[in-house]
Amino acid sequence: MWESPARPLPAALMFFAALTLAACQPPANVKQLQDQNQALQGRLDEAGSEIDRLKAQEVLLRKDVAELNRVVGVLGLEKGTREQESTQLRGLVRSYMQEQIDRIKAFLVKGDLLDYVGGELLERANSEPGPLTIVDLAHVMPKGGTLTAVGGHFAVPASFQVKVLRPIGEDLVVIWESKPFAIPTPGRHKVQFPVTVGVEKGDVIAYHFPAAVGVGFDEGTGDTRYLRNEVRLGARIGVSSLQGAAKKRAYSIGVYGLLN
Repeated sequence: MWESPARPLPAALMFFAALTLAACQPPANVKQLQDQNQALQGRLDEAGSEIDRLKAQEVLLRKDVAELNRVVGVLGLEKGTREQESTQLRGLVRSYMQEQIDRIKAFLVKGDLLDYVGGELLERANSEPGPLTIVDLAHVMPKGGTLTAVGGHFAVPASFQVKVLRPIGEDLVVIWESKPFAIPTPGRHKVQFPVTVGVEKGDVIAYHFPAAVGVGFDEGTGDTRYLRNEVRLGARIGVSSLQGAAKKRAYSIGVYGLLN
């Protein structure tokens, strides 16, 4: 049997076939994008896992912080309780010691067991009717220490203050003064200071009487000088400005204390 020879395909049909085959194969850039997408998805999955791990760790850390805050709160409460108990105990001890010190001072004053610096406490013939500040230069502090009381032999009821003067150069400076004391009756009296006052060797004691001087004096046996006006705390007094150097007065007044 005779077969007719194959006829070549038309050119248009060949072009269409080539185009169809090319359309069935994905381009290279699409494949690259798919690979990148898969890589990014893998990274995203890893980041999600890391976020879950960090969240779990955060929960644990929050529990630790809460426990630490609870412990700190308990410690603060315990510390506050201990401080309160310690403060109360210190207050009780201080009160007890102050009571004992006050009793000892009162006992020493009443028993004449303290050191005394001043004129002899006896009845004297002379008196000063007007206000006066008397400065006892005859009985300066022989030693340092603390003063606890003042005593005097009073001819009349009187009000007065005690002042401590310290020599600085040629002057005397008022470094301390007591509150006013009121003596209601004549006779010998001792008055305890509310608080003790420290003195140094060489300090001078002065007494200010705003009205009549309650204690008497003799002349020729001492060296108590005077001013007609009051000298306030911090004031400077020139020794040469004091009156009565020639009269050599001795007054029945002085201070008690514990000297070194």
